[in-house]
Amino acid sequence: MSASEEELIGHSYTRARRHPLVIGKLPGAGRLPGGPYTITQVMTMVITFGLLVMTRDLWAHFGGMNFVLMVVLPWGLAWVLRYARLDGRDPARALRSLLIYSSTPAQGRLAGRPQRIARPRLAQATCTVRVRSAERPAPAQAALAAVPKTAPAPKQVRPAAQAPAATAHRPQPKTGLQALLASLDEH
Repeated sequence: MSASEEELIGHSYTRARRHPLVIGKLPGAGRLPGGPYTITQVMTMVITFGLLVMTRDLWAHFGGMNFVLMVVLPWGLAWVLRYARLDGRDPARALRSLLIYSSTPAQGRLAGRPQRIARPRLAQATCTVRVRSAERPAPAQAALAAVPKTAPAPKQVRPAAQAPAATAHRPQPKTGLQALLASLDEH
């Protein structure tokens, strides 16, 4: 088999290296029956036992079976939770993730504080663009049109370095944008 045909196989050992915090040994080096128990299992047993004690008047009508129910039901729920997995996690951690997800702001957090996106609002700025036509009058006609009729026309003074032929023969702009840029060059 050549190097280009070689099949690549990837292995992930992450789950094998994750060890949940468990309670499994008694101080005298004995083991708990049915253990080791995760924190989720222990909390389930304690909460279920507490609820059974508080609601004893509602269900405790079986005589000696009451004691069996108070022991077997919490232990049975803890045993079921040992094998219950949601997305590879125990149900308490999955529930915690769901609560965190539901309490997170929709826009997320920035530096530990809820991110707020500003409401859109209309812009108050104005912009004026004046477009000159592509056809421009000859320089002499433009000077006459700019000067009021009552005042005499001023004499044009040209710098000595600029030749009159260079300014008189410029190509006409083809678009409005070219005309705008050419007018900016003149000023």
